[in-house]
Formats: sequence, structure tokens, C-alpha cells
Amino acid sequence: MATDILYPKVSLETNSGTISRWHVKDGDEVRQGQLLFEIDNDKTVVEVDAPHGGTLKILKPSTSDEIDVGQSVASLFLQGEVISVAPSKPASETTAEQAPEPNEVSEIPASDIRSNTTQTGRMVATPLAKRLAGDAGIDLSQIDGSGPSGRIQKKDIIAAIETGNVLPRQISGKSSASHSDTVLNAVWLRKGEGIPLVLLHGFASDHNNWRGLFAGSQWQQPLLAIDLPSHGASPLEAVADLDAVAALVEATIKQLNLAATIMVGHSFGAAVSARLAARGNIDIRALGLFAPGGLGAEINVGFVENFVRAKSKESITPWLQELVHAKDIISETFLSAVVQQRQDQRLSDAMAAFAEHFFADGTQTISIIDDLASLEIPVRVIFGKQDRILPFKHSRNLPDNVALHAFEACGHMPHLEKRSLSLRILSELANSAR
Repeated sequence: MATDILYPKVSLETNSGTISRWHVKDGDEVRQGQLLFEIDNDKTVVEVDAPHGGTLKILKPSTSDEIDVGQSVASLFLQGEVISVAPSKPASETTAEQAPEPNEVSEIPASDIRSNTTQTGRMVATPLAKRLAGDAGIDLSQIDGSGPSGRIQKKDIIAAIETGNVLPRQISGKSSASHSDTVLNAVWLRKGEGIPLVLLHGFASDHNNWRGLFAGSQWQQPLLAIDLPSHGASPLEAVADLDAVAALVEATIKQLNLAATIMVGHSFGAAVSARLAARGNIDIRALGLFAPGGLGAEINVGFVENFVRAKSKESITPWLQELVHAKDIISETFLSAVVQQRQDQRLSDAMAAFAEHFFADGTQTISIIDDLASLEIPVRVIFGKQDRILPFKHSRNLPDNVALHAFEACGHMPHLEKRSLSLRILSELANSAR
């Protein structure tokens, strides 16, 4: 008996849709796990693959017809079965709850997996996998595909992100999404609808710091990551004070004609975000601050003095491990990326000078307590209780108008150590800012 291939329910709010493209033709012999068709909606690319091998009879070849969830779009006949054409099963006979969830291609024998490049050298990857790899800054040539013919799929990218087994395409420098004509280097990590999140990294980091948080997520709003001065691909000239840094970020945002923003910052970038909001020169609707600096004088002096001086894998590793509660968060990829960054001596010198200025004599010379107290917008602070860079006790200095999320078993990188919860908090913050 033929297997009905049903139009899947791709989200809670959809009851119908269209097929964007068929990857097979009517009458084709297909293998288990082979990609049959794709559905593009405003959130993602959904792939539907063959539940088993056989001959495919397509019932809905059009890419323009509206199809109800649960309606048959094709029939899959086992080898030797008589192929007959039956009317497409109406959606009323299959409830939305019975409609299959779209899935990734099933595992196939290793003998069926071939190189994931074509004869011309082009990488073979599903559109969704390409999109996720782009979001994460992953070079597809480093990924072994698990699909038919070595095709790279969503689960391959997610596994690479979670295990840290690949290097980003770039550690610093201008990317294709960078804006070379702005005051500071600005990179669109994602385009979308709604108020953009402007992301500011912390000391001795760059815009790539945010890729791990959003990679593989269903985040819909635009994401713009900016390199702070003396960091990443931004100018390496010294800046006078926190207001001077804020002014450079303001100028960059204005150059990009962003009408309104939600500022999200980590550590020193969080302090800059708070100062931006207090200055009131740009329309900031909400603040999300991860392990913010500027709430007290103390800082891990050893980290500040030695992290940017360290050049080798052996000398960098212990300082990276200071950033997190669980050491396994620091993957070989993360470590290799920092080692690669340290080969740029001009950048290392600029970051060291930055630290000497803003963390003079082992002290945070900035404060954002009054800045936060002056705000009338939603503000969420996310702090790890086991932070070894900035002590958690600084959170006691937060003013009454600021909400605090205190993460247990978490260090200085809550956005990477507690990704799911961090994304949920940012989603709530974004919704409150509409």
C-alpha cells in the first residue's frame, strides 16, 4: 500500500501553505531520507524527505497552489507495487495534529554517503543548512554531511555548533555583510522584520561573540553586531572615555539609518549600551545586558592583564576557562579562534591599551548605576552567580527599575552557557519593546 506524503504543519499558526520547490520529479525512484520538497515561510526553510525508498507519484506539482495542512501531496510506492493514481486526500480526512512534522534526512548506510562536493567543487547542502551555516559563520567545507550523497543538512550544522568542531569563516576583518563606510565595523548577522537588536561584545572579543547565541535559533528580528573601538575590524585608535565609545556607536547606528533599536551588550559592551540609553541620542526601546561592567570597582586583574598578552594555546587556555563555569564550554574551536586572533599584534596592542585605560590599576573606571536609574525603558540584566571576571555581588547595586536574572552554575558568558534561557529572555524583552 502506498505511503501518503502529507503537507506538514510547519508552525502553530499555519493551516495551509505552498510548496516552494520540488527536488524530485514525478515517477522518480527515491531513497529513504532523500529530500523531496521544501517549504519556505517567513521564518525558515522546511525540508520534507522520503520516509522510505520507492517510486514517487507527485499529486501536487504546482508551486503556487495553496495546500491545506494534512493534504496528500504525493504517494510513495514500494518496489514492485502497482502504481495507481488516487485523488489527493483532502485535509478534512487528516487533522492538522496528524500531519507529520518536517524532519531531517534519516541516517543512511555509510556506503551510500559520498563526498559532499560536486565534480565542480560546489558544496552540496540544503538551503536551511546553508542559512544556518551563514548565521554561525561556519565554513561548509569543514562539515561532513550525513545526508544522501554527503549532503549537508540542518542537523550537521547544529552538531558542529554544539560540539565546536569547526572554525568560523573569519575571526576578524570585514565580511560580506560588513559596512566598511561606517565609523565602527558593523555586521548584519541576520536580516528580518521588526526592531533590530544591536549587539555589543565585551573586552578582548569581537562581533563573532554573538554567533553562538543565535545560530540554529528561530530568531526573526534583525541582528546587527558592532565591533567596539580597538576591537575586531573597527579602528584601533584610543578613545577617551565611555561617552566617546558611545558616541562612535551612535554615529554608526545613525549611518545605517536605524529608526529604533534594542541594545544588547555583554560585559563592557553592556556598559556602553546603558550609557547609550542614558544619553538619549538614539531611539532605544529596551536593554538586554549580559554580565554588565560598570556596577562596581572590582574586576579580575589577572584576566585583564594577561588575556590579551597570551599568544599560545597553552597560555590562552587557562584565561579562557576563567570566563565560564563549566570548562567544557571552551571548545577547541573557540580556543583556536582566539589563538588566531592573537597573531594580529596591532590588535593585541590596541586591546591592551584599551584595558590599561578603562581598567586602570585593576579597577573598573566606569559606572553605569546612575545611567540605569535614569531609564524608563525595559531593562533586563543577566548575571552568572559564578562569574569570575566581574563578581556577582555587583548585581546588588542595580537600581529598582532593572530586572535581574541570576543564573546558577554560570560564569561570565551567560549568553553562551545558558543559550535557551538567554534567547527566551531576549524574546520577552523584544516583545515588550514593540
